Amino acid sequence: MKLFSFIFVQHSGLAMGAALLFLVGALLAIPVVKRGSTILTWLPVFLFRMVGRILGRQPSVTRLWSVIFGFNGTVMLLYMASGIHPAIPAFVSMVTGYNIAAILLLTGQGQSREFGELAVSPGHGWVPARWTAGLCGLAVLILELPCFWYSIAMGMRLGQEIAAAETTYVQGIAPRIHAYVAVILPALLVSAVCEAIAIRGMSVLPPNGDTPAG
Repeated sequence: MKLFSFIFVQHSGLAMGAALLFLVGALLAIPVVKRGSTILTWLPVFLFRMVGRILGRQPSVTRLWSVIFGFNGTVMLLYMASGIHPAIPAFVSMVTGYNIAAILLLTGQGQSREFGELAVSPGHGWVPARWTAGLCGLAVLILELPCFWYSIAMGMRLGQEIAAAETTYVQGIAPRIHAYVAVILPALLVSAVCEAIAIRGMSVLPPNGDTPAG
């Protein structure tokens, strides 16, 4: 209970702030994508292509969730650990919102072929029913975004404590790593499995265009 209180009570206000910054970043992506700026969309496209190369052409469900979990688990830890100053994780939250929104908007406009090719290249194996994929997609929203926001919040709070000379970086980061490994990381694992199922079920269509059976 102490870990849950440490994460979800002590950092709730900053987590809401991180969510607002995430939203601001997402909103900033709208005019950028509409104007077709390749310079300002270079970073999100680069990151997406990097993940796509790691996944390969026909990723299995196991490969999907393991890559998603490895990526999210690593970057969120780094985001939290960036709290040598509160402004750094705060900026990361806004940039992440921007990157995610930019990729979604580019995909919706048909400008990101890589996503389309990944989505319709499932390889062989189990394809979940649409309702299963839908529930898993909802679970991802419930788990992954709060994990991100609270990781950012722990980094911001760490930066505040360092700036106020209440703790050193080493002293402040230790309990946060403990909380991250014990609470955030398991939630990210569940989220990664759900996301892999959602990606496979929601984006895979048989050649005739029918909804997968099941």
